[in-house]
This record gives sequence, structure tokens and C-alpha cells, in this order.
Amino acid sequence: MNALGQATSNKGRDFWVGYMAHVQNESGPNPEQGISSMNLYVTSDVATTVQVTVGTGGAASYQVAANSVTVIPVSPSTAYVGSSEVIEKKAIHVTSAAPVVVYSHIYHLNKSGATLVLPTNTLGRSYYAVSYNQTQYQGPLAASQLMVVAQEDNTVIEITPTATTLGGKPAGKPFSPSRPLMKGEVYQVRSLQDLTGTKVESISSTGTCKRIAVFSGSSYTAIPEPYSCPGRQFSGDNLYQQLYPVSAWGKNFVTAPFKSRRSGEIYRVLASVDNTVITVNGSSVTRNSGQFYEFENSTPNYITASEPVQVTQYTKSQACDNVPSDPEMVLINPVEQTLKTITLYSSPYFQISSHYINVTMKTSDVGTFRLDGQPVTFTPVPSNPAYSYAQNTVPAGNHILTADSGFNAMAYGLGEFESYAYSAGANVTNLNQNITVASDSICEGNNIQFKGFAVYTPLSWKWYFGDGTTSTEKDPIHSFPKAGKYNVSLVTTKSNGNDCDSQDSTYIEVDIYPNPVANFTYDVACSNDSTRFRDASKITTGESIVAWKWEFGDGSTSTKQNPAHKFKNPGTYSVKLSVSSKNLCVSDTTIQVSIVSPPVARFSAPETCDKEAMAFQDQSTMAQGRVTRWEWNFGDGSARSTEQNPKHVFPQAGTYTVKMKAFSEQGCQDSTQQTIVINPKPVVAFSLPEVCATDDAPFVNESTIAAGSMTYRWDFGDGTTSTAQAPRHRFPKEGNYTVKLVVTSTKGCQDSVSRTVTINSAIPVPDFTSTSFCQEQGVTFQDASTIPFGKIIRRRWTFGDGTTSDELNPRHLYAAPGTYQVELRVWSGIVCAEAITKTIVVVPNPKASFATTNVCEGSIARFTNTSQANGSGSLTYTWNFGDGTTSTELSPDHLYAAPGTYTVSLVVKGANSCEQTFSKAITINPTPKADFSPSVGCITDAVTFQDMSSLLSGNLTRWAWDFGDGSTASTQNPTHRYARIGSYTVRLTVTSEFGCTQTISKTVTISPAPIAQAGPDQLICGSVTATLAANTPAPATGQWTVTQGTGGTFANAASPTTTFSGTMGTTYTLRWTVSNSPCVNATDDVVIRLMPTPEVEAGNDILLIRGESIEIQAKAQGKLTWSPAIGLSNPSIANPIASPEETTKYYLRSVSEAGCPNVDSLTVTVIDRLQIPTAFSPNGDGSNDSWVLEGIEDYPRITIEVYNRWGQQVYTSRGYPSPWDGKRNGVDLPIGAYYYIIDPNNGRSKMTGPLTILR
Repeated sequence: MNALGQATSNKGRDFWVGYMAHVQNESGPNPEQGISSMNLYVTSDVATTVQVTVGTGGAASYQVAANSVTVIPVSPSTAYVGSSEVIEKKAIHVTSAAPVVVYSHIYHLNKSGATLVLPTNTLGRSYYAVSYNQTQYQGPLAASQLMVVAQEDNTVIEITPTATTLGGKPAGKPFSPSRPLMKGEVYQVRSLQDLTGTKVESISSTGTCKRIAVFSGSSYTAIPEPYSCPGRQFSGDNLYQQLYPVSAWGKNFVTAPFKSRRSGEIYRVLASVDNTVITVNGSSVTRNSGQFYEFENSTPNYITASEPVQVTQYTKSQACDNVPSDPEMVLINPVEQTLKTITLYSSPYFQISSHYINVTMKTSDVGTFRLDGQPVTFTPVPSNPAYSYAQNTVPAGNHILTADSGFNAMAYGLGEFESYAYSAGANVTNLNQNITVASDSICEGNNIQFKGFAVYTPLSWKWYFGDGTTSTEKDPIHSFPKAGKYNVSLVTTKSNGNDCDSQDSTYIEVDIYPNPVANFTYDVACSNDSTRFRDASKITTGESIVAWKWEFGDGSTSTKQNPAHKFKNPGTYSVKLSVSSKNLCVSDTTIQVSIVSPPVARFSAPETCDKEAMAFQDQSTMAQGRVTRWEWNFGDGSARSTEQNPKHVFPQAGTYTVKMKAFSEQGCQDSTQQTIVINPKPVVAFSLPEVCATDDAPFVNESTIAAGSMTYRWDFGDGTTSTAQAPRHRFPKEGNYTVKLVVTSTKGCQDSVSRTVTINSAIPVPDFTSTSFCQEQGVTFQDASTIPFGKIIRRRWTFGDGTTSDELNPRHLYAAPGTYQVELRVWSGIVCAEAITKTIVVVPNPKASFATTNVCEGSIARFTNTSQANGSGSLTYTWNFGDGTTSTELSPDHLYAAPGTYTVSLVVKGANSCEQTFSKAITINPTPKADFSPSVGCITDAVTFQDMSSLLSGNLTRWAWDFGDGSTASTQNPTHRYARIGSYTVRLTVTSEFGCTQTISKTVTISPAPIAQAGPDQLICGSVTATLAANTPAPATGQWTVTQGTGGTFANAASPTTTFSGTMGTTYTLRWTVSNSPCVNATDDVVIRLMPTPEVEAGNDILLIRGESIEIQAKAQGKLTWSPAIGLSNPSIANPIASPEETTKYYLRSVSEAGCPNVDSLTVTVIDRLQIPTAFSPNGDGSNDSWVLEGIEDYPRITIEVYNRWGQQVYTSRGYPSPWDGKRNGVDLPIGAYYYIIDPNNGRSKMTGPLTILR
């Protein structure tokens, strides 16, 4: 069942795991740096949230994408356990909102081990440890080990070791920890000898033993081939497996060898009961409890036992056949414990170069097996051809395994002196006592059939349904009152005392799915438009509604979620919506929908001028009811109006399309539109030049209009008017007048403008003053003219030397000293002007000059004065040296504080106050500032020294280098290679072209070079997060960057094993840059592809009558493949025609362009057509004595009713356990004609017909 899943499989919501000892964390000298790491790999077929709690710490949340893997690092500082026989609070607890699969991986460099983690509900109370012969590492302590994890408080443990422990516990003598373990505590036992066969039990005197999780293996060991390669040097690895409880052990096993290994594998078969007969490929041996039978071969094996056993497969050290590998062990699942679906993760950590998946299953079922949606090749097991095996090479990442029948699988990876292996999935059913569920319906309120199983006859059965109710029946039927997750447990009591053996218990988690609540809304229902229906059905968060069926009451239907339907006529219709959830829970509702007629929209509008309001008049009508709402769109981008008769001012003249919608009181609507014209108004404007009282004023008409012609009316403000377009007018006197122009268009649109104009006086009064009569400074003239009214509009200066000016207050420079006649003429209008003339005298200026030369920084600059009086009398001097300092000496000396070019000015002033200024530039040449780079270098490269000396002006001409190791150079930018790392004093002396010099010394450090390894490329399907695996830079620092792809972020860009989050559907190139300045950064790139899992929905299961066909309604993306292809018209399309001859489970595999797979399935159940006889003769003659319906076995839910000719029911049956004998209440019915009604209750139509009883 989908809702229950495989309740005792490795998929679950609650897990406990431990971080066992690893040789890399032990004391003593280590050949590599660092300590071991631990990752949890979590995958699921649905998106969910996982929480991980380590020891006493808080819970951390992680998102798991559907059909992808989330890598969760576990910190050694909080979880690692290296002790022996010490209780520690370091258990790792994993919980999930939805069922997930968890794998645990402990690794460091090429020493790694991995295990499948079992959910809490599959745990037991009795275990036997598996490990291997213990060898020692070259320094740190290596030990065989086991670990107990308590998931309840007050858990009492008893351990019977097969070897002396590191804590001194002797072999063969049971012992317990110093106190009961509390929830989340771990207890590790270690030994220098093999602990295989050590018994671990949860014990109690009350019979209520607590379940425990047990792990075993080794912190490091080598596994040599004991027969064919003794004496070689062997590599080693840590071993790490979670153990299956004894109650889940089996009696039949099929094994397959590791692909690519040539020297074969080692196997151990461990017994839990004395005198267990073990048979391997036909040969038998006997072992007692805790003992094992070890053998070696390179072939597949068929193993059986008289009592439940555990089989372990070991891969050997690489030296045995020089094929990349390392020691590993994995528990083999019995054929009694199989799965039909497994999602697993092939891990690339740490140096894994190839990945494989072995699969074993019944030969008759191999055709249904799919790996990532594709069939694979199987080979029969020679010792039992009823079983077959497959060895598959796969890439790193997520993989999905499916089949119609059960199978077992092992995932493993091999690399240079490296390996991992674990059971890909496990069904951990208690084979002594368990639960099955036999109901189809799993919705709230529906009955569920539970069935109990035990290999013995229990004294009592007790069910606990997780909702507060119980039952003592063997096979109870129970209905859960509401949706949710319920832990259903079965406890059976045996007759062998009050210890832990007196009871067996099993529990499963049952998902009871909620029923949806059907509901819908609809918009206005009008006969002229489609009515839009909107699904408003609800269902509990996390669930979803996947199917809708609408019946509109007029014979039409739809399966859309939100359909639109147009009813042909007004009226009232019964609209029904039926909804179904993804878990086939259903609900329906019916609502009466009234369909009404719409209004008829109309309006009128008059002609209007620009900027005037247009009055619209609504003229809409309606056959029934009334119009209650209006919506106007004026076509000019303005806000819409809802008035019935709005008034609107359009922004400008032009043509507009006005639209109006009329709405009835029921919400029905109609619309209409008209084109209207807004006539333009004139744009009125005029201008007038400055005039005086005796001028004829020339008016310029500047009015315009967008279309048509205009007429004009002028009012000059003095009692006179004009209709000319551009009149000339003489005003009676000076003054201010208001002139108005009115302009009218041919459409009657009118506008006007008024302006105040000034008429100036006819006679202006000219006058001026002048100052500054030195010839070189020029004479400044100031206009002092006046006018009685208005203003002077223009002036003309005549300077007496042939030059003129129209400026208001000009400054004029005369070419020579002398006496000049200056005239000023001014105007107040076009013809109104007056003039005045005055005499001025221009005097001479002295001649300023000096000489100097450029000097170097720190030298005194000398200035020689060469000025002349030139007829201006005695002289005075003012020097400005250009650096903020001055002097009044005749020929001064000056010391500049800084180098540079300075402009020196000398002002010479004569006795007549006339002066002249002379300026000249002087350059103070700078001393060079010596500098160079770098101050660091790399031992692998020659250091290129860069001269960074500076000079404010001029050029550097000489360089002298001393490299501090006895070497020198004279080039500007020399290259020098140092022989060894260290610090050196480097000295540089520079000289400028002026002979100025400076020397600088610096310490240069030569450093070692960095190394970068970014880890393997990754294809991440269905998730936007990847965990990176770069090397740890020491002593350098590392930094992740994105070199290709956008939108990505790092949780910690400086961490080598950080997580990277990006955008779905994007390929990123991430660069791991290791820096040890100044050496060239070491970089390595890794490609991370975050690709979506393609959507694939095979559709609902189908019931089909043999010989019929049906189109499969699948929805999928990407490249599609149906398998098997038998019975399908085309296995490569989403909707093939299915016509199988027998019941077939079809898998639809979708692979995106990026290579991400997804698989869904449906079952086409093929049944025979029911054969219904039309007569039978129940007369006891042994022929046709009952009404036999052939094919009835395919109709388990059938309902049969038989009526006589008067419509009375004479027979009814739900199901058809035995053919009808023609009796009613034990009395024979009379001969005659009858009528049957048969409802198959499987989605197909009822069957009716006549039936005759003969005697």
C-alpha cells in the first residue's frame, strides 16, 4: 500500500546512529593530517524536512529534495566515540516529516566505511556482532568494536564478548554497563581481537525489553586472502555496519561477487541457535550459537540454514589482486526479507573511482526490475537457477531501484586503496511475529483490515492503534477518526515465563489521509459570456487535490481545476464538483447557479472645444431588471468614471475613442464605444518692440491653431481698436497701456491674452563719468544717462581713437597715452535719440621685468630685477614667489619648501600710480623618492622586483640593487631567484637626471607554494544544495568562488567542505583557490550541476477487461520510456494505448536533458469479462444446480441483486462467496423469469439482464 509503505523497511521517520572509532582519530603518530569525518546521506522520493540532533546539542534542520540526496556532515567534536566500555551521551538522532532513507559514512582519505541505517521501528533486542580478524596499524591503536545506541531511558544491556575487551572484560562471560543506558547514550566495546559472535541483548525481568540499535566493525583492519596470497603487504580500512536483530535473520540467502575483483570474496555465516546446519552450494556444516562458518570463492552462492543465520560478505585488501579496492564488509539480506523499491546514494568520498550495485532476485521476476527506469542484465545463480544476480556499474549520486516483486541489493564503490559497501535497502520484518494490512482505503473514517501473524500460537493478541483504542482480535478491522500518523503495534504473549522472551511486539506507522472538502465559487453568470468556476476545495496542509470533475447541469462536464463554461440559455442549473486527493480520498458538492440576460449599452455626447467639459448621456436599456453600474473609459489615459452621466475635460484637442460598460444588478455587462472629436482652441500670443511716444508701434501677431482659420480683435487700451492681423498704432503719449487680443476659430472656439506695454518718453538725457586713466589698465566709463518716463533702450560709445562700443559701462584700452574726445549717444525708441561729448587724458605705465634660473630642491633661487620707469617716475616693487610668500626687495633670493614649478610675479608701480606686472615660471627640481615591490616572493618562482620610485618632474637615470644574498643588479626592474625560503634585506638606490639620489631598504620574505584539490564533479538532481569536498589547505587559506553560473552562494566560502546553494537548472563551475601569498594561487575547478528532477506522473491504476484497450493518461517531462513495453502501442510517449493480456505494472521513466531520472508507475489490472448465465436448474440433479458466474474471482466487491417479475427482491449478495442455489430464505423459488442487477463496484457500469429458473 502506498500509504503504509513497507512498514519494516529501511525507509522511516526516526533513526538512531553512532559515530564509531576510526584509526585516524587514535593517539600515536599519523601518516596523514587531520581526523576522520562522518556524513549522513538522506534521500527520499518526496520533498521533506529532516532534523538531526547530536548528543546534548540542539536539533539542526535540513531540506531534502525529492529523488535527490542531502549530505549532512556530523562534527567529530560532538559525536565521535573512541572509548571502550564508557557510557557517553553522543548518539545521533535523525527524524523526518516524511519517510526517508539514511546512510552513514565514516571516512578519512582512503579509509572509509558505510552502512545502511535502520529506522527505529525495525530495531530489536537481541544481536550478534560481526567484524573480522584484527590487524594493527603502523602506530595508532586499531581495534575490533561494537556500539550500542539506546533510544529509550533505563535500557539494560547484557554483552557476552568472544574476546577480551580493552576494558579487561573476559571472553565468554556476560557483563553489563555500570548503569542502564538513557535515551541518546552510546556504549562502545573494543578489543584487539575479533569480536564476531559477541552477543548483545536488551534484558529485563519484567518482560518489557527496550529496543536498541547495534553497530559493529573495526576502526581499522586488513583482510588478507588466507589461502592464495599469504605473506603480502596488505592495505587496511575501517569496517562499519548496523546489525540486523536476530528476529529478522533468515534461512535462505543469495550472494553475488564484487564486480572487477579477481581474487574472490570471503563470507561468514553466523548462527544464533545451537546445531544449525549451514549449506553452501550443496555442501553442509554445523555451527552452534555465536559461531560462524567462513569460506571464500569468486562465484555467486546459494546459502541455506536449518535455523535463522546472518551472512556477511567481505572484500579483501587491494594487494591480493592489485585491483583498486580495500577491506569492507556488508550484511547480506535473506531472500525472506526483500523490497520492491529502493532509493540509494553512491558516495564519491573519498577516493572512490567506480561505483556498483549488485541485485539478487527470483529469476522469474527479473523482467520487472528497473535501475533508474532501465532494465538490466541478470545471470542465473549456478547452484540455484531459480535465483539470478546482476552486477551494475553506476555513476556517483542518487539511484532508484524498482521491481514488481521483491529483490535485495548491495551498493559498493572501489578506489585506489579505498572502498565502501552497504546494503542498499533492507526489509527488517520480525519473521517470528509481524503485521500486514489488507485494506485498499486509507482515508479518514474508512475501515482498515489489520492481520496479525506469528510462527507460534500466542496466548493472547493485543493491538494498540495509536488513537487510544485497542483490540484483542487476531485480525481486527479499525477505523481511525481523523487523518494523521498512527503507530499501530501488536503484542503477542507466549507461554515461556515473564522475561523478555514472554512477548513479541511489532509496530508500523500508518498514514491516514484526510478527505478533501469540495467547494467552489463562480463569477457573474450571464448568458452572453462564459461563467468562470473557481475550485475552492480544501484539504489538510501537505496533501493535495489532484482530480476534479465538474457537471454543469446542462449535459456538459470538465476535468479542469478552474473551468470556464458558457451556458446556452438563461436559467438555473445544478452544478456539481467532485474532487479527489492524491491518495484517492473523495468529496463532492452541488450549488445552484442562475444564468441571467445582460443589458444593452448605449450613450450620446455633444461636440465640444478643447479644455471644456463634455457632457455624456447614458442611454443604456435592459429587458429585465435595471442597470446599476457604469464604467467609462475616455480613451485619454485619465481615471475611469463610474457616474451614469459624467462630464469630462479632455487634455487636448483631437479624436478619442470613448468606451462605456453597463452592468446589471446581477453583475452582467455589455459595452459600446464611440469616436468623438474635441475641437482645438487658438493659442493666442503677440509681441511688440521697445517704442517711444513718436513711434508707430508695430504689433506682431504670434497666434496659432491646430486646424482651421481665425479672426482677430485688438484693444490698445487707449480707447482705440483694430481687427487687423498685425496692426501698427501710435499711442497719444508716453505711459503704460493694457493691450488685449481676442482670437476666434471657425468652430467658435475662442481664447484671448492681455499684456501691459510701456511707451517711452521721446527725449532721453545722455551723461557719463570715467575713471582709471593709466594706459595699460584701460579707462572705465560709467553711463549716467536718464529719461523722464520709460527706459533707455540702446546706447553707442565713440572713444576718439576710431573705436566704438554698445556696452552699458565699457572699459577701453588705448594704444598710447594722450588726449581723446569721447561721445555717448542714447535712444528711447525707434527714432528718439540724444548725444554728449567729453575730453579725457591717458597717462603712461612703467616696464616690469626680471631674470632667474631653475634650481634643485633645497637650493636658493636668485631673482634679478630689470624693470624700467618709462617716464612714470620713481618705482616700487612687489614680488609674489608663487608659494604664498612675497618680497619688496629690488632683487631678492628665495628658498622654496617643496619641488615643483612656480609662477613668480613682479608688480612695478610708478609715481603716477600706474603699474605693470611681469610673471615668469621657475622649476624647483625634486629629489627622487625611492621605493620598490614586492616585499614577498615564492620559492618556486623568480622574484621580479618592480621599481616604484617616483619623481615629481624629470627622469630617473640610474638604479643600484643589492638583493641581500650577495647578488646585485643595475637594471630598473630586475628578476632574481632565491635559493631557499627565508627573509632577505633588499637595498635600492635611485638617481635622477639632475643628480639627486635616495636609498631605501626593505625585508623580502620568500614563502613555500600552495596546493589545491576541489573534489569530484557532482550532478545534483532535485536539490539546489551540494556539499563540497575540497582539500584542507595548510598552512595556506582557501576560498570558493563561482566562475560559471549565477545566483549561487556558499554557506562558508572559506571552508573546504562547505555547502553550496544555487539556482535550480543551472550548471556551476566552482573554483577552489588556495592562497599562500605571494605564491601564485593554486586553483582547481569542480562542476556542480543543480538539475531539476523531471516531473513524471504515470496516472491512476487502471482496471481493464481482457481484450479491451485504453489510453494511459500520464504527465511527464523529458525523454520517456515505459517498461515493460509489452501491451503498449508506443513505449516512448506519455499517452500510449495499453492493451495487455495480463495484469501488468508499468513503469514510466523520465530522464531530463541533464540526466536526472524520475520514475512513477501504474498497474493495469486485467480481468476476465464476467460470464452471466441466463438460466439454471436448481433441481438437485448435479447439473446446473446453481447460478455459476465465471470470472467472479476478479470481482471481489461485486453486488448482486435478483428481482421477480413483480419487482420484489428475492436475492442479494455483497461479494459472491458461493453460487446462488435459487432459494430465498432457504425455500426454493418457483420456476419463472427473474431479473438481475449486478454492480461490479470497480468503476465499470452495472450489468442487467433476464434470468430463468428451471426445475
